[in-house]
Amino acid sequence: MKTTKSIIILVLFLTLSCQQEKKSSERNTDSKIELGKNNSEAEPKSDNNSISKTNSENAIFRDITELEKYNGFKKISGQVLGNSDKALVYIQKDSLKVLILEKIIKNSSPKPNYSILDEVSLTFENSDQYIALTNCELIENVDDKIIFSLVENDEVEYFDKILKTWVIDLNENKFKEIETNKVKCLNEWFGYDG
Repeated sequence: MKTTKSIIILVLFLTLSCQQEKKSSERNTDSKIELGKNNSEAEPKSDNNSISKTNSENAIFRDITELEKYNGFKKISGQVLGNSDKALVYIQKDSLKVLILEKIIKNSSPKPNYSILDEVSLTFENSDQYIALTNCELIENVDDKIIFSLVENDEVEYFDKILKTWVIDLNENKFKEIETNKVKCLNEWFGYDG
């Protein structure tokens, strides 16, 4: 009788332990979030409907254009900045181009929160002009700074029409504009026929 009770208690204990471990594993999987485009908002933004999964690396991004502030904008590009929890998002609406530096805030919820750290808005006269956001590097004193420029899209190996350039300071969470003649920007798509 004692053996039977011990076996029953052991089976119940193992069953509960397995269920608890499964729930913990599911929680860890759901909360494992990675990010893969000059007004600051102090409060993190969260919108359960504004998160979309990409196929590459199973990264989770939110669709920032679903926020009321960016309603009507079109997302042009977005990418992770280095090995950080910050991303750069590039959106546009007619002739207005906006670069947004945002941070993902991981919490116990499977849905992450976001905080907009910095923003740069530019207006160009020709709204039909295609302006791309591209990664660049310093011509002199090359280092590991994160540098992006808005360029006119041309079929050249290195963009020669650089419109604006910023260093993205991940410590201060700010865009810092620098002179365009101090950088070179490789056209990653040059010569691609695909």
